[in-house]
Amino acid sequence: MDIQNRLLRIMRAPGRDVLVASDVRVRVHAFDDDLNLVQSSPVTSYGAPINALCVTEHYVLTKDRFGTIGKWDLDTLVPMDFYDGRAICDASRLYPDEVPSPTPNRAIACINGRVYTPNGYNQIVVLDADTFEVLDIRESPSKTFIDCICASDPEVHALSDVEGDLFIGNLETNQFPIERQIDTSVVHGVVYDKRHDRFWTTQDGGLGEDRCVRTGVTTIEKDGSGFREFKLSHEDNEFIAFDPDHRYLFAGGFNGKLSIFDNSDRDFFLSKVIGPLEFQLIHAAVVSRDQFYVLLQTGDVIRLNGEGEEVCRASYANKCVWTLEPHPTDDSLVYAGTDQGVTLLRYRGGRFDSVRIDQVARHAHGFGIVKDVKPLPDGSYVGISRKGDVFRATDAGAIEWQRQVLGVPRGLAVSADHERCLVATDEGTLWESASSDGVVLDTIAIGSPSYACIYTTDGRRVATADSLQQVRVYAADSHELLGVVHEFSHRLKRLIRGSNAEIFVTGPDGMFELDLDSYQVRRSFGDYLVSTKENGVLCDGHLFVGGYGYQVASYRYSDGRTVDLQENLPDYTKAFAARVEPDGAPILLVGGRGGFICAYRLHDGVPRKVREFYVR
Repeated sequence: MDIQNRLLRIMRAPGRDVLVASDVRVRVHAFDDDLNLVQSSPVTSYGAPINALCVTEHYVLTKDRFGTIGKWDLDTLVPMDFYDGRAICDASRLYPDEVPSPTPNRAIACINGRVYTPNGYNQIVVLDADTFEVLDIRESPSKTFIDCICASDPEVHALSDVEGDLFIGNLETNQFPIERQIDTSVVHGVVYDKRHDRFWTTQDGGLGEDRCVRTGVTTIEKDGSGFREFKLSHEDNEFIAFDPDHRYLFAGGFNGKLSIFDNSDRDFFLSKVIGPLEFQLIHAAVVSRDQFYVLLQTGDVIRLNGEGEEVCRASYANKCVWTLEPHPTDDSLVYAGTDQGVTLLRYRGGRFDSVRIDQVARHAHGFGIVKDVKPLPDGSYVGISRKGDVFRATDAGAIEWQRQVLGVPRGLAVSADHERCLVATDEGTLWESASSDGVVLDTIAIGSPSYACIYTTDGRRVATADSLQQVRVYAADSHELLGVVHEFSHRLKRLIRGSNAEIFVTGPDGMFELDLDSYQVRRSFGDYLVSTKENGVLCDGHLFVGGYGYQVASYRYSDGRTVDLQENLPDYTKAFAARVEPDGAPILLVGGRGGFICAYRLHDGVPRKVREFYVR
């Protein structure tokens, strides 16, 4: 049997040769050791992604992104009991009309027959695992959301939050006397090291001068002393796990690599690095040093042996719409970068206020994931792949030129005259090439990973820099640094051109319009959106923004006022396109993980969904 929905978490059931996984549509699944799908749960009335997963001797315990807490029978995966995320709270501590905040936190644990997990109001819920009776709802030790709970040690527990803080204490007594900052961003993973009686954690952001540049794993003693860092990556580290003997520790994240540490002695060392695999790693289940399972953000689950060789994988066909780029002279024709290549689509208004979407062509070049694509006036296009390719193809998909760059290409731009293209890489180099033949015209050393680039209309070259979280502006014909915008606190994701040549940048803090003459932020948008803001589009006087929160927010461009918030997207939003029809009616397209493209009619900035299309 095939998996139809993207998986989010995977765990080994205690005492059984069974892997349990959760997905984006509130279902749980069981696999055998060879990743054959054995059982899938039925659906319930809840439909939000399950990020928090805990497997006990008899139950599968879950929490979805809106705080709904669930219990399933481990033997059959039959749903047993659920607390609605809106209702499971201490209402006396809420603001008037407060509703749950969507959060992808994975914090849930069961100890001594009790379940502990944060709700959607940042309160800690305590349930009886058997009866599911609510025993307590208490304040969290953190002022923000808890992301992970480690209760493997019977006496000393550790909780981590989304701002890099670690709280050490005891869940049962609700006392957490030790608080340490171990990162500047989300600490996704905390594990107890029973061999050396300490905790290990992941880092997303890094500390001090390493912020957004060097991240890794850390160790800390149970009394909060002895903090130590080991750098692995410049990106998010998503998980950390031990083998049963705690001799080996496994860590992985967005660099696509699995790092294996030898923990035999207190002075651990990195013994092996596997990968990079084809995409980012988000979770893992470790059976032994020679048998472990990694979950990619694509939804693929792969079993690897100790040499890093693939043994088998679950049957799943991942899809994603990474970008929707309009043709420069025909905005009804959009080019979609996908996990398989480039898909051309035409959209326009249909009868009875519908939206017509036609898939015109599908080009599979063999480059794998095409993260960005820029159409040229003759219908050809340049693109970048996850594998490091920069290429140009004709309107029929024939490759005209191709070359490799160092690192992973993250951003792509084409000059106003379409003669030059710019590529930003996480290796830290900005590459400029001739669009006609791919000949390298210039390279600029950014000095740190760069995720986005763009040309101004007068030819200046703009790029993000992870170091100090900056947007840098270089001259059109030299390496002169003309100015820097440095009003940001997290890694920047994309640079986007608006309908009237405005330039925006996105990141965890929001979507910002830039003034690249005064090198300042002109406007900021992002209220009510959670997690990283990935992309957006300006249309008909409104800005539409989305990202990792499964949301799309609408803001009035003139004053930033929030007009609407959609929270029913099928998965992460990655791609945006919009146009105003000849009759004056605007249409919005939003694409993302799973290969969906949601089509909306817009009414005074409020999207009304009329169609959910999937790329073939």
